[in-house]
Amino acid sequence: GLSGITWLGDDRYAAIMDNSDRLLVFRLDLESDGTPRAVREPRIVILSRHFDYEDIATCPPRLAARVAQRNHVRGEPGPGRCLVVCEETTPALRAIDLDSGKLVGQIPIPKNLTEPRPNRGLEALTTAPEGTTLWTANEEAMPADGPPPSNGTGTVVRLTRIAIPNADGSSERPTIQVAYAVEPPHAFIRMVDGEPFSGVVALVALGGERLLVLERSAGHGLPPFESRIAYVDASHAPDVSAVEGGLADRADLHMEKTSLWRDSLGCNLEGLCLGPALTSETRALVGVTDNGGLAEPNQVVVFVIRLTSP
Repeated sequence: GLSGITWLGDDRYAAIMDNSDRLLVFRLDLESDGTPRAVREPRIVILSRHFDYEDIATCPPRLAARVAQRNHVRGEPGPGRCLVVCEETTPALRAIDLDSGKLVGQIPIPKNLTEPRPNRGLEALTTAPEGTTLWTANEEAMPADGPPPSNGTGTVVRLTRIAIPNADGSSERPTIQVAYAVEPPHAFIRMVDGEPFSGVVALVALGGERLLVLERSAGHGLPPFESRIAYVDASHAPDVSAVEGGLADRADLHMEKTSLWRDSLGCNLEGLCLGPALTSETRALVGVTDNGGLAEPNQVVVFVIRLTSP
């Protein structure tokens, strides 16, 4: 299934497939109001290694330059279009060459993100428009930070800003983490046994420290999924990088969030990215669904975000 998406410019997008060695490049035609009209020219890129990939983002220019410089020193050709993916197998953030599918680098992550609950690790990834930082997030609380979600109880994850250093290793901003409280699983009519879950599945950087956070809730019944989009500004939240654990019990450290949208679409909305401008005040938000490897088709879902102030 398609687990993450990023905008490549114009009408081009790249979507990553989870638990595989493949990503999909395609063109998407949008109406002037954002309505999706057609998906065209789909092309599969086979990656050089198989991981449980969960999200994809454009490569910060500094990182692309560092990869190109390293290749030059080694006498190797420079990579083509560089993208970044997050994967849960290791877990890790990895740079990839979109032209060849080769994995060309790895970005260090904080140690407290390296031992997640199984299949609940690095799930979300976005590049800030300024091009100097990446944001990533674990899907559910790390074991040291608190329990997983359950009926009536949410979970707390770490939204992590990772600074991309200059060629000399310096960086204007440090790596930070902020605590984000995910809502409990949605109400559903139970059909079979199983634990519900709720977590962060995508991030969209809007500039500065402003983010959109996509939460995905799932239960073994009807409706099977609920999706939620929230707005946050991390510049007003405390840095919890040095907090070793127990974030679930520290409500005073949880960042404020504003709910923008929620719905049960009947599909597993798992990827989201900022797309092209539609008018002087609106932009497309383009999402993809994960069909779980079933016979149902993957889908493209488009929202419109209205930017009313800086």
